[in-house]
Amino acid sequence: MTAQTKLAFWGGLDTIGGNIISIQYEDYRIITDFGALAGVNIMDLLSKETTSSLLEENKLPKIEGLYNKEALKDFPLEAYEASDIKTIVCLSHLHLDHLGAFGQLPTDLPVYALEDTVNFYLQLDKTNLLPHYQVNWQKVTAEEIIEFGPFKIQFHNSDHDTIGAASIFVEAPDLKIIYSGDFRLTGFQPENVLDWARKAKQFEADLFLVEGTTFSHSASEPNPVDVALAEITHSINAPNEMKLMHSIETIAQANPQRLLAFNGYPQNIERLLVLAELMTTLGRTLVMDQTYFELMKPYLTGYLSVKYLDLHHNSEDYSEHAVSLEMLQNSPQHYMVQFDYERHEHIFTLPAGIYFHSNGMPLGSYMPEYEPYVRRFVEAGWDFYHANVSGHASQADLLLVNYLVQAKLVVPWHTFKPAEYGEAIEAIGLKTWLPAYGKEYSSEDIIAFRQAD
Repeated sequence: MTAQTKLAFWGGLDTIGGNIISIQYEDYRIITDFGALAGVNIMDLLSKETTSSLLEENKLPKIEGLYNKEALKDFPLEAYEASDIKTIVCLSHLHLDHLGAFGQLPTDLPVYALEDTVNFYLQLDKTNLLPHYQVNWQKVTAEEIIEFGPFKIQFHNSDHDTIGAASIFVEAPDLKIIYSGDFRLTGFQPENVLDWARKAKQFEADLFLVEGTTFSHSASEPNPVDVALAEITHSINAPNEMKLMHSIETIAQANPQRLLAFNGYPQNIERLLVLAELMTTLGRTLVMDQTYFELMKPYLTGYLSVKYLDLHHNSEDYSEHAVSLEMLQNSPQHYMVQFDYERHEHIFTLPAGIYFHSNGMPLGSYMPEYEPYVRRFVEAGWDFYHANVSGHASQADLLLVNYLVQAKLVVPWHTFKPAEYGEAIEAIGLKTWLPAYGKEYSSEDIIAFRQAD
């Protein structure tokens, strides 16, 4: 019998994140990504002492030949050491729903990712902003062809709210597959997405695995908490990252004597860098939480006015790189202070100013700590601005990318509503397929799905 590519889906078909697929041809196998399955606690995934119990509780995919023998204990799966299958993992980006199960991988199993992705991970690990995963990193450059047995693999630069996001092209002897990763057209490099979408069309993919986060949420009655908070806060409602920066600039210029404060998402370092550039232009210094300052160090250029907040007054290079609370209290007009939710109490010792809540923690009204957090700022005299921009493509942009790619068959996933997303894709003239867990699909199966009425 002629060999065929075989696919199995292990997560992400009807959830946001936890997307895992295995692509195998004879004894060569690619797995992408390997994040925490929906609803699984990240901390539970850090130790191999828990591997067997996680498998029993369906908190890890039951993939043969992937886990170490010692970790499996008596669980009935073939161990990594006993398997003839040569396996690699390809990582699209650094969010925990895509790499959160890396602590369960054998330490010598190769994990391929863009060089920018790996370098940024090492910074996030160093600053304790991501868990430490002992894996066998393999850095690749964008569009480099990686040959792995019968497979040819390419990573293409994309745009998401983290450094090093990629789409992944896989060519097997009998099948061409594209995994979109997470992406958007409203970030700092939308041209990356349009570029890989054009190349995807030339690639003539048999199968396009495409995220659909924004198809998860239908219009519904507004949350009462959001309604109440809307009366005491402001919303920038920026459609993209650059509009957000322009709005912050306008507000800052209208309040030249007031302290500015910012709480954002650490992996969106591009937003922080552009914000630093904006503050420097306005004659302000961006004063950062020390952890974030250490994260940003490799990406800072000399002309940017960026320092860190020294809460302990024990910095050896105090005058050069540090700012004290007293300095912020005495000259609020000279600064924007960035802080992390876990270390935000000191903000209430400062003069009330303009606060931008920009995809930082707590994320929204579905979190119980959100409402009291917002109200505390307002009651302390701060002008509270919602300043969010999504890391995911809008529904219209998702459909645009699907249309550009023109894949022969599309799997809508990374969404709570794959069927609804699929209907929208079908409405623009493309063929979709909703696979199931617990099944193995051959290249012949996929061709048959494509040709079916």
